[in-house]
Order: sequence, then structure tokens, then C-alpha cells
Amino acid sequence: MHRMAAADAASYWMSRRIPNDEFLVYCFAAPRSPIEDCAARLRVRAAHVDDLCLRIREVPSTADRPYWESVRPTDDQVRVDPSSRTWSSCLEQIAGLISHPLDPTRKAWRAHLFGPVVDAPGAAGAAYVVVLQICHALGDGRRASRIARELFTAPATQRDPGPATHSPGRELLVDAGTILGGVLRFPGEFVTTARRGFRAARLASASVLGTAGYAPTRLNTSPGPRRTLRVLVVERDHLTGHDRPVTVAVLTAISVALPKYLGDAGRPLGVELTIGRAGEPQARNHFRNSGVDLHVDVDDLGERARLIGAGIAAARAAEADPLRAARRRASESTPALLTRWGIDAFDLDTPPETVTGVTVVSSVNRGAADLDLDGGEILFTTGFPALSPAQGLTHGVHGIGDRIAISVTTSPDVAADVDWYMELLARGLGG
Repeated sequence: MHRMAAADAASYWMSRRIPNDEFLVYCFAAPRSPIEDCAARLRVRAAHVDDLCLRIREVPSTADRPYWESVRPTDDQVRVDPSSRTWSSCLEQIAGLISHPLDPTRKAWRAHLFGPVVDAPGAAGAAYVVVLQICHALGDGRRASRIARELFTAPATQRDPGPATHSPGRELLVDAGTILGGVLRFPGEFVTTARRGFRAARLASASVLGTAGYAPTRLNTSPGPRRTLRVLVVERDHLTGHDRPVTVAVLTAISVALPKYLGDAGRPLGVELTIGRAGEPQARNHFRNSGVDLHVDVDDLGERARLIGAGIAAARAAEADPLRAARRRASESTPALLTRWGIDAFDLDTPPETVTGVTVVSSVNRGAADLDLDGGEILFTTGFPALSPAQGLTHGVHGIGDRIAISVTTSPDVAADVDWYMELLARGLGG
């Protein structure tokens, strides 16, 4: 067992209030073998992926952060639906999965196989879809993508990663040990947090970090339990033809689509973009969210794209700001009990006066298109960032090889006319 990093523990505790499972979708051409055989091989491969041999073990009374505990993957963690369906029907099935979050103290991941699927984007014939549902504490977008790659490329040979269960006596001893460790650790963490907090407060008094956000729109409302998913798939060259990075090109398209969709061309708009942190990760979740202005007041789209790119660069550079670093160090040493209390006390019912961005965008490059499902080549990959009480529409940007998928996650309670938005987004992409 090993103790969870502060960021990962916070992600786990927050998931109890706002489900944040990640859904990594990989669409393949038809494999050589029946889908049940593909699933059987994935079950075998999962035992070779260390991150898929973990679950969360809570410390009683939140005396300390939870621990990662080794466990043998079980056969029911890879599920098969062999029904013939359309791509739209497949998206509806995935939307249904979102309403059934994992309990990572039992299972931190699950894979779902669908096939055959007709009319999938870019598929000449029937496609097969693998959905890796993974608890966010196990990894951010970049790490989760590496986990998925390991799952598809691990040896299809038997391996025993350890016992599936432990004796009751051993369980009691482990609980007692983790409680004692947390109690002994608490005084030092409390003092360290206080010292770091005072330093952050001194820096804050002299800081010029901006705090302005954006006025909420009709998208920044509680989405309710239902989900609607949509995906556009384009060639990478289609987005980067003007020497723009993929993320800049997509944000520029969003800057074109959003004002038209909201029917308000005059208001400032920005996105909340996930920014991967540089340096050696100290946690599985090695990222932060930052607001990036869409500069919708700039008519020239080339200039708008340049400004958006500069905004992304500035957001990345801001990671080195001393105040941000001081706040991060203070949160890393905060005792578990205090962190959990803060998360549980956070008000999710009162609408915010401002939002970091009117929509969330998560952008991840999933590498070379060298994955396959028993001979079926990879066609594209996508994903669906979670919604929250203040974010009713999110975007995913996921690339593999030369294909980029732009996804939208929303709710019929927020965007019943999501297909109109997708049409506007496609126009913004030049489609």
C-alpha cells in the first residue's frame, strides 16, 4: 500500500459530491476475433498494468489520506455488449454509464466493449468501441491515456498480481496502522500548513494575479442527472493548416460557435482550460484549470487565434508564480481531516457570481495511431469531461495519430438543442 498524494485524495473526496469518472473512448475497425474473445484478452492484459491493479482504501474517520491498495482485477471489470447498434445509440449507452459512477474502494476502473457499431465517424464498415471508465483519482487525462495504452499493448499472458482478498485480522491491523500513522502525522502537517499558509497570505497581499471571471450564461446551470454526448472527428491537417496548434484551433472554433449559440455576440466569453503541469509529477493528477479568454470582440479570426494562443501560453507560464506555488504547497501539507471538511462544506447549491470559463475544455494528445483491437486498427479516440453544478457543457479534444475528435458533453436540461450547437461548431472548424 502507498499513501495517496494530496491532489489525488482531494479528487477522490470531491467525486463523492460531484462524480468525475473519466470515460476514455477508443473506436476500432472490426477485429479478427469475436468481441467476447477481445474482452477476454483485455481481462488478461489488465493484470499486467500496475495502475489497473489498484483500488482505494480509506482510513477510518479520515484520520489520514486514503491509500492505494493492490488488488487483482476481476473478470466483471471488462463488460461486453455485443448488440448491433448505431453510433448514436452507442453514445446514448455511454451517456447512461456516466450516471453509474465507480466506487473506487471496490473497483477503480471498468472497461465496456460495444460492437458491432455502424456509421461511426471515419469507419468504412462496422466499428467496435472500447470505453475505459476510470476514477479520476487514478490519473488525470495524460496519465489515464497512458494507462489505456498499456491496457491495449500489455502481454496477453496470465499473471497473478496478488491476492484478491485479505483475512479479517489483516484488515484490522492495516486500519489500526493507518489511523496511528495519521494521528502521528497530524501535528507536523498542521504546523507546516500554518507556516505555508502565512507565507501564501503575505504573497497574496502583494500579488497582481487576476481574479476576474465571466458572468454565468445559461450553460452555467445544474445539468441534472441526464447526459447528451456528441462527437466531431476531423483530420489533424484540417485544424493545423494555418500553423495553429490543435487546441488553439478548437478554441477559436468555440469562440465562433458560442456567441451565436448563446445569442449574445457582445458579452465577453472565456473557457476553463485544463493545463498540464510541467516537471516531475508528485501526484497522479498533475494539472490545474485556468481561464483563457476567447477574444470574441476581435473580428479577424487569425488575430483572435493568435491572442488565444498567447492566453494559453500565459496560463502555462503562470504556474511558476510564487503565490500559486505557495498555495499549492500549503494544500499539499493540509491534514486530511481538514481537507475533507473543506470539501464537504463547499456550497454547491448557490450559483456563482462569476465562472472561470463559461465552458470547460480538456485537450489531450493520446499519441501515435499504433493501437489495435485484435487486428482492428484504431480509428479515433475521444472522451467526455464531467459536468458540474456550474458547468452544463464541456468539450473534449483528443487526438491519436492524424485524427482529432472534438466532443461535447451536456444535458437536455441545459442544451436541448445541442445539435444546433454542433452545427455551429462544425462551421467554426471549417467543416
